[in-house]
Amino acid sequence: MTCCFTGHRELPDADSPAYKALLSALEAAVDDAIREGCDRFVVGGAKGFDLLAGEWILARKKVDPAISLAVYVPHRGQANAYSPADMLRYRKLLNGADETLVLSESYHPGCMRERNARMVQDAQFCIAYVRRKPSGSAQTLKMAEEKGLTVLRI
Repeated sequence: MTCCFTGHRELPDADSPAYKALLSALEAAVDDAIREGCDRFVVGGAKGFDLLAGEWILARKKVDPAISLAVYVPHRGQANAYSPADMLRYRKLLNGADETLVLSESYHPGCMRERNARMVQDAQFCIAYVRRKPSGSAQTLKMAEEKGLTVLRI
């Protein structure tokens, strides 16, 4: 079974209690998804929660090689405007992924939504870090709920 992730690009400061709580909740949600039968995890490659979730799955794969990671890239050049640190994280994510799906050769309006819809379409579970509406993450969460995915909110 497949589990997709959705969450905001903005995260709490890395040294804050809120960030530590987010990491703990992410770990628990991934453990729950694996117990429920998920062995394939999909992220969208965006800054923030996507990178964090993808890094967590790559770390988890080292002790649980039965799981896999797919990155659904909305368009080539997605990370062109990332900071050097986030660009390095993004490249490590793509290099460590078992599968990379590039949905468009170039940016176009709606390509992020199309990526999110494809992740939901291919999944049975969704781990969501959604704190505000309106947002692409809230829209993806709504798609997941409407499709009837099992949603684990963190």
